[in-house]
Amino acid sequence: MPLPAPLARVLDAVQRGAPTRVHQAPAVRWLSVPQLVRTAFDVLQASSFAKYADKRETMATNPREFYRLPAAGAEPRDVVFVDYVADTGDGFDATFATARCLTGAASPEAGPDGRGPRADLLVFGGDEVYPVASALQYEERLNKVLRTASSLDGVTDLPPVMALPGNHDWYDGLASFRRNFCESWVQRDAPAGDGLVAVPRAEQRDDVGGWGAFQSRSYFAVQLSPRWWLWAVDSQLDAPIDAEQLSYFRDARRHLGDAKIILCTATPSWLEAERAGRGTYSADADSPLYTLLWFVDRVLGHTERHRIRLVLTGDQHHYARYTCTDPAPSPSGTEPFGPELVTCGGGGAFLASTHHLPERLSIALRPWPSGSGAKAGFARGTCYPDIATSRAIGRSRFLSAAWRNGPSLPLLVGVVDVALFLTFLLHWPFGWSRAWQFWVTTGIVAVLLGLYAASGADAVRPRRRRQWATGLLLTGHTLAHLVMAGAVAAMVAALVADPQRPPWYGYLLAMVLLVVLGIVVFVTYLHVADRFGCHTLEAFSGLRIEDWKSHLRLRVSADEVVVQVIGIEVTPSARHADDLLHLVPQPHVVETFRVPWCGGGG
Repeated sequence: MPLPAPLARVLDAVQRGAPTRVHQAPAVRWLSVPQLVRTAFDVLQASSFAKYADKRETMATNPREFYRLPAAGAEPRDVVFVDYVADTGDGFDATFATARCLTGAASPEAGPDGRGPRADLLVFGGDEVYPVASALQYEERLNKVLRTASSLDGVTDLPPVMALPGNHDWYDGLASFRRNFCESWVQRDAPAGDGLVAVPRAEQRDDVGGWGAFQSRSYFAVQLSPRWWLWAVDSQLDAPIDAEQLSYFRDARRHLGDAKIILCTATPSWLEAERAGRGTYSADADSPLYTLLWFVDRVLGHTERHRIRLVLTGDQHHYARYTCTDPAPSPSGTEPFGPELVTCGGGGAFLASTHHLPERLSIALRPWPSGSGAKAGFARGTCYPDIATSRAIGRSRFLSAAWRNGPSLPLLVGVVDVALFLTFLLHWPFGWSRAWQFWVTTGIVAVLLGLYAASGADAVRPRRRRQWATGLLLTGHTLAHLVMAGAVAAMVAALVADPQRPPWYGYLLAMVLLVVLGIVVFVTYLHVADRFGCHTLEAFSGLRIEDWKSHLRLRVSADEVVVQVIGIEVTPSARHADDLLHLVPQPHVVETFRVPWCGGGG
């Protein structure tokens, strides 16, 4: 269980004079074979378990609390600041750089004292740790990093924190997330009924890296001001919204008055709409977008869905904004429905590409048979990094994936190529009498490569395009490994008297060449596949890029929400730093946009 906030602050004060070196977790090696196996096992286990034991339903026994700012004992304010950050806890450097911005040590709007303003509330938008949630991962990859940043900067009045779980937080059944963020209520008197309660005082919150956590469930509703609320919806592992959560937000709706809503979700589900190409997309049953639209319909209905003015999400490790260009008319004559759709998952995980984001989206808002047929159109706005930069990163860095994920991937690829090499060499010169042995080996390798090619066909691509791209990539990838293995076999055969019995150093030379050339072929395949819209995740996760981080600063006033997108183009490396105090990033404002309290699009 996290330390109570007062005890944590005492501990921070004691440790402040200690050396500033802490455990600096490296960025996850996403293409490491052991890591892939462990992650796949945890994903399968969590997905299977979640079908039969939904932890969201068990949280119904926790107090049902609706919060309001300011915190208890604080003076009311006309303007409230909220920091939003998602996808933290991968490598130390990127998360630490973001934390220095959140504490005010690095800010594009520094005051006379050299420090930036701190927010009234910090919201984590999902995937707080990688690769799989556990108590140890939360402590090492999130809490210690945040606590180090706040201790270095001498900050003792950090704002309260709320968190929404992402898929990586769910991989241990949400146990560690609940322990970290959702248990402070056992230390205070839980309110009775469904009324609004002030955010608890600092001494009543649990310490999360210096920030104080206070929520009682994995979803929450908090009144930022009389005219603005923030709702965060927990969709588990892309599962339907549970009945208790629906009931919670139905009750939260009664407190709205004339307020508008900033909605936080776990994934940018609107990107599903690319499946329809230039047409209008009607979400498949129980897909993430269907679940989101179904939630809006159940809780607000089509007459009040216009209350949602801004949707925030992470999951994709970049910044991208979609502006509504064709809002859906309201049948009751109220405001049209056309929220700003924002993805900002740049809090600390590897960089994801932006050059595959569709330019326009057309979404049917009521996809079920009883729907009204209304639709809304959206256009892609600012991205960070921008489209051209994203493509340039892929072109210039794709080879680095060959050595940035440890030795297991090159060795695995080398084993496959050695099998092909031996088939060529032991049958040299190639004779039709034993051709079946060549084709059996080649067939097995082709099947393995084909399964991998199929796994990388992006789910949002049209089916016909997926099949065409998968076939082309399979053929090209298999031929590349065959040509390479055959070329190495021909080289060995040319250098020795008996190709079928080369000396030991012939085998050694061949294996070294096969490992090196094989991994080059593999990462080149990922780069080419990325150009076809396949393996887009693997193509960038293997690069382990910690630059181009981003988070949001929301300025909430009565008439509008001003969103400032803060970017960190270069993440300082702590690998050789003697003193982390001087490891300060250089943030800048990527863009600023406004979300008015009333009106159609953003």
